[in-house]
Amino acid sequence: MNALRTSGLGKRYRQRWALREATIAVPAGARAALVGPNGAGKSTLLNLAAGLLTPTTGRAEIFGWPLETAAVAFVAQDKPLYRRWSVADLLRFGSATNPRWDRAAAQSLLSGHDISLRERVDRLSGGQRTLLALALAVGKRADLVVLDEPLAELDPLARLQVMSVVRELEATVLLSSHILADLAEVCDHLILLGTGRVRLCGSFADLLSSHSATDLEDLVLHYLRNPEAVR
Repeated sequence: MNALRTSGLGKRYRQRWALREATIAVPAGARAALVGPNGAGKSTLLNLAAGLLTPTTGRAEIFGWPLETAAVAFVAQDKPLYRRWSVADLLRFGSATNPRWDRAAAQSLLSGHDISLRERVDRLSGGQRTLLALALAVGKRADLVVLDEPLAELDPLARLQVMSVVRELEATVLLSSHILADLAEVCDHLILLGTGRVRLCGSFADLLSSHSATDLEDLVLHYLRNPEAVR
């Protein structure tokens, strides 16, 4: 079964298409890397998958059902958390707004990284805020976790901590990042966008076996340098 399937998905802003005719399938339980240059449509696709944007064309389904945001957790690049709240305040907010809330799971993730419930969000490091956002996603018990550049502006140690948590998530994961080496260690599925269109979509193993590429970086760079290449 596919956790996420889109058909002809597109988003237009006035006369400009940010995403066109995107047809993808992400299997249940996959860790899918969404990559592409700036302006390729990655954030638009993630926001459409999370139900935060209404598509201009096409449709998206979560586990075969029309998109419902209750089944999706979205972690935005800028981590828009209430900065003056404590960690405990955010967990209480999560409990009040999510019927499937799992406080124990969220707290377990935080305690595993020495993040105090009493600490105020604006006193956390960038890596700790990212881990807190992931804890809220875990507490939501979402079937699909969507992460928009979760590694942006993090130091190497924080990146390792975040990707370790992503690896252990008991959900299908769709994440975008420019750091291909980190994605290659955690993800097993690739979606490559270029100029608002899907260039590649499939498992790492299948894509590498059918192309003359040695690794993920080689595969991605080949398609970005050769826009005329056929999927």
